[in-house]
Amino acid sequence: MDFVPTRPTTTMYLLRHAEAEGHGPNDGLTVNGTAVAEAVVSVLEALEVDSIFSSPVLRARETVQPFAKATGLALTTLPDLREHQTSLQGHVPDDALHERRFTERNLSRPGGESFNQAATRLRNMIKSLSRRPVYAPVLATHGGLIASVLSAMYSDYGFEQAQDMPHPALFKLTHNHGTIREIQPLTLP
Repeated sequence: MDFVPTRPTTTMYLLRHAEAEGHGPNDGLTVNGTAVAEAVVSVLEALEVDSIFSSPVLRARETVQPFAKATGLALTTLPDLREHQTSLQGHVPDDALHERRFTERNLSRPGGESFNQAATRLRNMIKSLSRRPVYAPVLATHGGLIASVLSAMYSDYGFEQAQDMPHPALFKLTHNHGTIREIQPLTLP
């Protein structure tokens, strides 16, 4: 049996999708969002990203497709990268509810997820990916899901910071065997 060395610390990149036409699962990027997605290619190349995972939602896939095309890397969709589900209807924007979730982390509508449930979903997915032979993947996802994890890790991350998160936004996530250690925002063009 061959010994396969493991890295004690691994990096992943969380990429919030670029500006989109709307919040539905089939809403694609705006013209500006498409241009910005093209500009992100050089940033991801410089980070030596070795694999691409995306939410199945069109706007997230369209944000990383230019990078996939430029590098020849396969784009794999993962349902666990989907937006934070706020109700039985999926993700329904509601700023008042969203703001309360930062202090009431178990709050959810019927059929929806609480911030704690969404953060746990992302953490479990990161643990699962950490067992794969990937060392610097990009995970194209949504602001609500990223905010749920940031607010769980950093007590000073709240509604105002989430509202200010740009489209797209890039975060460097450092973990040890799937346990998140740090999430740092990176600058995009």
